[in-house]
Amino acid sequence: MLRYLIPTLLFALMGCQNTALQPPIGDKQGIATAKADLKNIDDARAAFLADKALAKTLPTVLAFENQALQLLQDEPLKLGAIGTAVIELRPNSLTGHYALKKFYEYVETDAGVDTHRQKLDHLYNHIKNSGDGSQKSPYKIVTKNDAAVFALLQKNKKIVGEIYQTTESHPLGLMTLARANPASPLESTVFDLSDLLQPLADLGAPQEVDSPWSVLRLFADENDRAAQASIGTYLAKQQRYDSATGWLELSSRGGNMLANTLLARIYGYLAGEEATNQSDTIDAPKVSKEEFTRLSIQNHRQAIALGSVESMYTLGRLYIESMSNDAYLKRDIPQGVELLERAGALGNARAYLFLAYQNASGKLLERDETKANEYFAAAAQLKNPSALISYARFLVSFNQLKPDEQLLPLLTELAAQDNAKAMVALGNLKALGIGSKMSVRQAVSWYKKAVRSAQASHHEAADVINEVAWTLTATQIKPLQRSRYAQKIMDAMMEKNPQASSHPEYLDTWANTYAANGDFSKAVALQKQAIASAYAQKREDILDILNDHLAKFMAGKVILEPTP
Repeated sequence: MLRYLIPTLLFALMGCQNTALQPPIGDKQGIATAKADLKNIDDARAAFLADKALAKTLPTVLAFENQALQLLQDEPLKLGAIGTAVIELRPNSLTGHYALKKFYEYVETDAGVDTHRQKLDHLYNHIKNSGDGSQKSPYKIVTKNDAAVFALLQKNKKIVGEIYQTTESHPLGLMTLARANPASPLESTVFDLSDLLQPLADLGAPQEVDSPWSVLRLFADENDRAAQASIGTYLAKQQRYDSATGWLELSSRGGNMLANTLLARIYGYLAGEEATNQSDTIDAPKVSKEEFTRLSIQNHRQAIALGSVESMYTLGRLYIESMSNDAYLKRDIPQGVELLERAGALGNARAYLFLAYQNASGKLLERDETKANEYFAAAAQLKNPSALISYARFLVSFNQLKPDEQLLPLLTELAAQDNAKAMVALGNLKALGIGSKMSVRQAVSWYKKAVRSAQASHHEAADVINEVAWTLTATQIKPLQRSRYAQKIMDAMMEKNPQASSHPEYLDTWANTYAANGDFSKAVALQKQAIASAYAQKREDILDILNDHLAKFMAGKVILEPTP
């Protein structure tokens, strides 16, 4: 059943910000008139959906509305006849009234402009009051074209990406990405067209009433790029890549950024499959790895031109990470950095974090701690939780660097949302005096708050408890050492959490708490368990460290480290 197979695309997007047009209300009579207008809108909508000829009428409405949208800029004189045709078929078409308003503006007829402006106000607010544009509460519309006009009425935004989605509560939803200008971040809005499913249920083969399949095919036949992208996505999930790319190519020709992004991903995947000679096992176009690579990059660039931050991030990383001699994907550090910085400026924290990590490590970019600090700060200013915590950890490792002045306030704000990792980060910064005066008392207070939060969480957040216990045991800052407390919280966690009790790193921490409290025989026994678990889990990456710690415990020593 398609209902559960059209995936919801996840992009790092800014939330939708809406500004409502105000309905003409004033005295009691005006309010009553507005209420009557809203009732008329509901009644007209119900009548349109109840029309037994809807399956025949709707394609004509869609065709006229599509034509009206295409003529808005270049041929406004033709909008009069087309807008009138739309309104005759569907009296409450937002698209039809918008077209007529534009027509009367062009011919300078004030009465016509006022009539359709008032109608637009009522229709716009009726849609806006139907939800908030989120996945949980989408705006209710009847045709996709009204979503395009709705975006125009919201700060003159233009839709650059769209795809149909399905959920339990909204079996036919439309997710759009829009922006006011090329420099603006994309804004996501979700619309609900599920009311069309029941009236159109008799289309095509017998099916469940809430299945969107036949409706999507109807839309696709009307060159609906969102429907084409949805069908292409469904086929890609079935690994029918040849058919999937055909539908997605159709959608991309209509200027659908999401289709370009999906094509870039598919072609990138197929390039990898071709490189390992596995493409014969899947339904894919039979072309070379180099051609797949070219197509992937071409689609990334088309998506970037339409504002895709996701493609900026992906292509930027590809240019920096590439070790290929491929003519289309040679390593290009300047271009990669430029794309990632653009993505970061448009709100993608991952782009700044990637640049920060690479400048800090020196693995793919030249080691530059100052630049790393700047990129971490830029990511943190986007109020991304992972970025804030990563920045704090970076500063602990490079504590000679000056933190951004917003870091502590933003971390404190995150901690107030019961984020235990933010509490640990604040404890680390206070322990070292980074960003504020050093305070062991405040550091311990944050650590204990983090443990209480972790213990109260559904999954107990074992990693948080382990980190606090290790810090309070292994720190070389003597006033910060709390070995008894560390042993207590590890005892409680390891005794009631079977998964944690088999974790080599957690066993290592547990052993160190006993060593810090003078019980080296218990520490040795626990450390041998840690080593056995590492062998069982094939964790060769940590065996040397675990064995080194075992030798120290056997020698009556505690593991100490210079930082929290």
